[in-house]
Amino acid sequence: MNMENSIDRIIRLIFETNKLLHEQREQKSEKACSYLHMVTLAYVKKKKPFMREIAGLLGITPPSATSLVNTIVRARLVERQADEKDRRTVRIVITKKGEEYLEIYKQNAAETLRKNLRRLTIDEQKQLTAILEKVTNITR
Repeated sequence: MNMENSIDRIIRLIFETNKLLHEQREQKSEKACSYLHMVTLAYVKKKKPFMREIAGLLGITPPSATSLVNTIVRARLVERQADEKDRRTVRIVITKKGEEYLEIYKQNAAETLRKNLRRLTIDEQKQLTAILEKVTNITR
């Protein structure tokens, strides 16, 4: 297997692992948001973005972003607020309920990940730690 095929396989496995972990968390939750909803919620908490920024982050059209955001607005996890500098534009802002929901989601995600990582031996956990630390340090 050449280097590119190996890298493509790693990327695919990372995405598949992420999807699997999200699906495992969804099974535990009565009112699970989709993965895109959770990514959006975390981004809104961090950035207080405009709708076009959410569309750009997710690689979707503005109407699709609006539809996605409408869902989490109805759930009262985020709200629309007029921008302080330009009242004609609207920012998306997380609510207290959204912050609580996101925190619970993160706690459940960590527990799901712990459960799955316990299947690794101590040596495998050390190897994975070293690899992740190396990848993390490369991107900084």
